[in-house]
Amino acid sequence: MEHARVGEVFNFGALHMEWTTALFVFAVFVITMILLNQLLFKPLLATLEAREQALTGNDDRLSAVQEELAALEEHYRQELKKAHQENEASHKAAIAKASSESQSITQAALDLSNKSMDEANQAIEQDLQAARAEAKELAKGLAEQIKTKVIAS
Repeated sequence: MEHARVGEVFNFGALHMEWTTALFVFAVFVITMILLNQLLFKPLLATLEAREQALTGNDDRLSAVQEELAALEEHYRQELKKAHQENEASHKAAIAKASSESQSITQAALDLSNKSMDEANQAIEQDLQAARAEAKELAKGLAEQIKTKVIAS
């Protein structure tokens, strides 16, 4: 059997501990925990917190980018609609202008053809009158010849 030692706190047979040793182990444990906290846990926690903030910041930036993208898409749709309306208006204006020009060209062609028809009718009328006058002269000449031949016979 062993003798009880002075200041012995724990006695486990072959393993025993005095209060000064327990106090020293406790002091080393506390100093180790303080050093580990300063050198390991605080930087690790700071890194994890910074990472979480970066991820949260990325989510915020992603939300902002999505909102900006939605706004740009809406702006694009409005501009596209505006361009379609302008295109449709210019198309209608071009059709109206072309229709007006085609009507004026058609009317000018109609007027020109009517004028040509009138001139042709006048020319035909003049030729008809000339032909009638010539036929009348020929008939008179023929009548004179017949008369001369009849009287001579």
